Amino acid sequence: MRPVPVHLPDEALEPVCRAMGLPSPCDLPPAVRAAVNAQAHAQREPNPRVRRSPRVPARPVHQASLGFDDQCVDIKRRAANDLD
Repeated sequence: MRPVPVHLPDEALEPVCRAMGLPSPCDLPPAVRAAVNAQAHAQREPNPRVRRSPRVPARPVHQASLGFDDQCVDIKRRAANDLD
């Protein structure tokens, strides 16, 4: 079930309007006011399910050496013990 939308007062929307470069909330059309209201509500009550910690990039995985680094080895022939 979707939550009931919260309509914030004009005083709460003022900083968001200034940050977005918009006029005062009382001069906004209804669709823009709804977008500003959603932005202000998201700043007040962020989604708790969103991970906010910075992700550490994974270290690159290096393939283990076969012991034949100086020459080209066919892995299938090596597995079949057919190196002739």
